[in-house]
Amino acid sequence: MKKNVSKKYYIIAAAVAIGFCSLLSITFYSAMKKEIYHSKIHEREETIEKFLHYRSETESFFNINEYILKGYVAYLKTRPEITAEESDKYLTNLLKDELHLIRNISTIKDTTIVSVFPKDGNEDAIGVDLAKTPGQGKKVLEVKKNLKQILQGPIELVQGGSGFIIRIPVVNDTGYWGQVSIVINADKFMQKALLSEKQNNLQIALFNDSTFKGRPFLGSRSILQRDPILLDIEFSNTLWGAAIIPKDGWTASNNKFIAKFVIFVLLTSLASLLLYNNIISKFKLKNQVIHDHLTGLYTRAFLDEFYQLTFEKAKRNGSKVLILLLDINEFKSINDNYGHKAGDEVLKLISEQLLKICRKSEAVFRLGGDEFLVIIPDIEDISDVKIIKERIRKAVTLDYIHQNEKIEILSSIGSAIYPTDETDFDKLTHVAAEDMYRQKTKLKTNTDL
Repeated sequence: MKKNVSKKYYIIAAAVAIGFCSLLSITFYSAMKKEIYHSKIHEREETIEKFLHYRSETESFFNINEYILKGYVAYLKTRPEITAEESDKYLTNLLKDELHLIRNISTIKDTTIVSVFPKDGNEDAIGVDLAKTPGQGKKVLEVKKNLKQILQGPIELVQGGSGFIIRIPVVNDTGYWGQVSIVINADKFMQKALLSEKQNNLQIALFNDSTFKGRPFLGSRSILQRDPILLDIEFSNTLWGAAIIPKDGWTASNNKFIAKFVIFVLLTSLASLLLYNNIISKFKLKNQVIHDHLTGLYTRAFLDEFYQLTFEKAKRNGSKVLILLLDINEFKSINDNYGHKAGDEVLKLISEQLLKICRKSEAVFRLGGDEFLVIIPDIEDISDVKIIKERIRKAVTLDYIHQNEKIEILSSIGSAIYPTDETDFDKLTHVAAEDMYRQKTKLKTNTDL
């Protein structure tokens, strides 16, 4: 009768393996979340640092032209009645190195253009009242009212094409006189901005306001769908919105984290499966060691552990433990007359009967050969011992049929009580053995008579 590993051990092994897998997965998940968090912060810090370099280059583009315009404004303040020829001569000398970036500079008295440099190609602009010009009127009046310079653009120009306009108010001793504006080549700016963007390994979308509404004038709006860094850029009292991501997108992405986590879970699951099999193997090995391979009863390997736990419990509860020692009478003659196979069958029958009548709290051991030991805890009354012994004796008294021959199987049972008879287990088994041999001798005497 082979004793299989109990289902509870499979459950324990599965629980340990699952717990192991879960603990490692949670630990890894937390570590990876922390790693990706710091990685994202580091990557964003690097991106912002690159953007600051980009911004510096962009600002310099406008600052140079702003300084040029301020120089011209200072010149106008000293010569309010300047002629167009004098203005052209001054600006020609001032802008000799910057004409490739500047489309024109306009002098505006109140809100009307009175001169444009260079004049060629811009004649149609002279005399235009910008306060009435769509796309420019609002900003021209804003400069007049607030007396603060602004940057506008890119916008469609009166003389054709598009550009950025820096407008600076001209204020003399009598108050607002007018303003000057410098129109910067929008295409040149775009080229310079895109080159700087490429050199800094960035993707940037620039918006005309910091609300990021509408279409950007540089870059793609789709950047807003890719978790960009959003920053404000201020030029000449004008706010732009900048959406920034690295050139190849964010590398510290959740997808990479998920991929790593899935791989880790698979590896951890494999390790957990190996752990589960290892635990089951150990349970099976222990099961084989503590169970007799023939009868399935406990062996001596489990005896010490069981009786110690049982005695400790009895000592705490103030109860008694019954030790029964059982021996099959004339078992040697069964082996000699009918063979060891028949003897094994008898041992199996006896074992089945013992297991059938014993409770879960009781344990049955095969000590070797035809000797069995039963430990019965929670004995309340010593008078119950006789009843228990008789119940077991009847259970193991049976007829074994071998090749149509009936063989009567009888057993002798000795008993000892902890702690009444002894407190030492070896001494208790000695007491039980003496009692058993007395029973055996008595039975043999009755048989002889």
